[in-house]
Amino acid sequence: ETAEALTQKMGRAFTVENRAGAGGVTGMRYVMSAKPDGYTLFAGSPGPLVISPIASGGSLVVEGNLMPIGVISESPQVLVVSSKLPIKTITELAEYAKARPGELNYGSAGVGTTPHLSAELFRQLTGVAIQHVPYRGTSAAIPDLIRCELNLLFGDVATLKTFIEAGSVRALGVTGAVRSPLLPDVPSAAEAGFPKLIVRNFSVLLAPIGTPEPVIKALSDALDSIKKDGAFVARMERNGMSVFASSPEHASDYMRTERAIWEPVVKAIDLKLSN
Repeated sequence: ETAEALTQKMGRAFTVENRAGAGGVTGMRYVMSAKPDGYTLFAGSPGPLVISPIASGGSLVVEGNLMPIGVISESPQVLVVSSKLPIKTITELAEYAKARPGELNYGSAGVGTTPHLSAELFRQLTGVAIQHVPYRGTSAAIPDLIRCELNLLFGDVATLKTFIEAGSVRALGVTGAVRSPLLPDVPSAAEAGFPKLIVRNFSVLLAPIGTPEPVIKALSDALDSIKKDGAFVARMERNGMSVFASSPEHASDYMRTERAIWEPVVKAIDLKLSN
């Protein structure tokens, strides 16, 4: 969506090149070494921009290698449980898990992913003992969740919405201060009494260090301009994403805030990632 909108706005083609590997770190390293001319950019998520730098013991440094342009979008996670469990609220889940230490498990999209760390944040906030079962993506975990071989899961609203509406899984709360427009009947974590269970998947646009400031400004202005387009906003919202005004300075502060949230969680579980 963003590449297409930027192409129309700036009059030059932006294409998406997926360089898979190391949870996005491979693509990020590629952009770090690219020519700083504004033609090679990185759309980064929490994994490569925040989690991997913390979990790699300082071997991966974003600051000084990439220049933020702006936050593209953000979206919350939703906490779901198997519909076979007698649980309807986050508080009930915490109480149920505390009464059965070590018996419940949670799935994730993989070690070090946002769903993994969302569950670890929940575990640390509530003091429950639950076991981690990593999968190759959220979609791979859903069949086990439906069968109740897996008990709970954090995941993207857009991914889980169909299963929630079908009653295959039960949504307990959205990890935000407010409800998701895609799930208007599901309370936010703040409403449910868990104001610190705020988790955002996000995308930040960055350029290689040394990219001229006028180029950064032009890209930032173009990014903010497309966020004012109703059609673009509608397409993003259909995928559970929200957009808002951002600048290079705002994007830098945004990533620092996210690091402050996740650093204690990563360190508490002694997460180590090799990049």
